[in-house]
Amino acid sequence: MVGLTREDYRWNFIVNSLDFALFSLGMTLGSIFTLFPVFAKNLGASNFELGLISAVANLGWGIPAIWGARSAERSPKKLTLVLKFTLGERLPYLFMALIAFYLAVPTPRLALYLSIAMVGVATFTMGFLGPPWMSMIEKVIDPVKRGSFFAVGNGLGAILGVGGSVIARKILSVYSFPENFGYVFLISFFFFMLSFVFLSLTREVPDRVVHDKEPISNYFRNIKNVFADKYFRNFIIERVLNSFMFASSGFITVFLLKKFALSDDTAAVFTAIVLVAQGLSSFIFGPMGDRMGHKLNLILSKIFYTSAVFLAVFGVNVFQTYLVFVFMGFVNTTNNVGSMAITLDFVTRKRKELYMGSLYFVTAPFSFIAPLVGGKIADLTGYASLMVLTGIIGLAGSLYLVKFVKDPRVRKNSDV
Repeated sequence: MVGLTREDYRWNFIVNSLDFALFSLGMTLGSIFTLFPVFAKNLGASNFELGLISAVANLGWGIPAIWGARSAERSPKKLTLVLKFTLGERLPYLFMALIAFYLAVPTPRLALYLSIAMVGVATFTMGFLGPPWMSMIEKVIDPVKRGSFFAVGNGLGAILGVGGSVIARKILSVYSFPENFGYVFLISFFFFMLSFVFLSLTREVPDRVVHDKEPISNYFRNIKNVFADKYFRNFIIERVLNSFMFASSGFITVFLLKKFALSDDTAAVFTAIVLVAQGLSSFIFGPMGDRMGHKLNLILSKIFYTSAVFLAVFGVNVFQTYLVFVFMGFVNTTNNVGSMAITLDFVTRKRKELYMGSLYFVTAPFSFIAPLVGGKIADLTGYASLMVLTGIIGLAGSLYLVKFVKDPRVRKNSDV
């Protein structure tokens, strides 16, 4: 095969959208930001430990990326590398189900830390595979439809997740703790494995040229070349600010359940609201970003997040609580679709794996620290102060985006 045909692009759009959607559904049912914190809280997790969950996940999504990028540059077919390691993303959810079934009651502290360790295994594998997977998507998806691809996968996953969250709520309310969470994690694992089937059907043409094996020390030194690109450097700084804005994300559900004295199974309702908002908005914001640039989506994500946390603090009834999670659904769409699509726009025709690996690696320490700092602030001053602070950071990040980050699509038409 000399190159991908239009039919191949269509095929890849379909199978990868289904993989993306089903993987997103699995991530939703085992959500680190809604259901898992409630599971951890029932195991006796403190605010610091709730922050640790997000911190471990953020570190995992970032630190291994530089090694994943190095491996991807030496792999003619990125799919081969992804398939080799992807079970490390999926199997931990099976083990979390087993932990819930067999360890949560007799040894809750052990169950808590083993579960956090499983989050670490899953997210560190995701972090390693981030650059290879993104590099594969850059190859196998038509460049003019990247935003639409991320939107379809994100939106379809959210729509499927609505049904999944209904099932999750039923399970959480019918079965007692911890078996209820065990069944939810088991269903999550099922959808992860179903997504694996569609991922394996991707059509990819091997790269004609691959990089020679390079010592990891040289790879780290090459990060300075990424920072020499002022446009991408400003984007990395924006992503760091974004990490601190999200420092309160792992506490929103727990805060609102406590504020309005709601039962644990209400977390599944919150998840369903997020998914509906995410699913419907994906088909708006994804194509919009393809036409107008994905910088706009990143700006909107900060406005939506700021609106969510302020409403969480100052809302006075349950209806307003539901609106918080509508905004969070919009945040998921605009931030996830916008960040992935604009990253590919930035790295096209550059040493893309190095750029993506550097982005994730450099931002990881800040993503790790932010929720831990958030947990300490919540301990000292309460959840409300943390929410307000991160809302202010979101507003500041919006101003930074407007002034310093240049949209690659717009810049191509304006730079001389």
